[in-house]
Amino acid sequence: MKLKTALPYVLLLVPLTAFAAPASQSGEIRFTGQIVDSGCQVGPVGAFAARESRQIEIKPGVKVDVDTERNACSHQALPISMRYEALKTSTDKGIVIITYL
Repeated sequence: MKLKTALPYVLLLVPLTAFAAPASQSGEIRFTGQIVDSGCQVGPVGAFAARESRQIEIKPGVKVDVDTERNACSHQALPISMRYEALKTSTDKGIVIITYL
């Protein structure tokens, strides 16, 4: 009796797992939409021409240049946040972490 009750559910689940398996195992990520502005390039101080960049001080003594020519950073507001994390193995070196908002 239990087999007769379970059989319709099994028959229903088998086709669903066959359709779901290729999508989850394909290894592809797909996005839709469009890129409106290119990302902001960040580099060491002096990396870009002075008229095309802004100098940002992340913390006292740590500055970077942000390219502002024809990209997402070309207006007054920067769509990024930056923070500095000092390396535990060095007193004068660290990592700048840039996050797009």
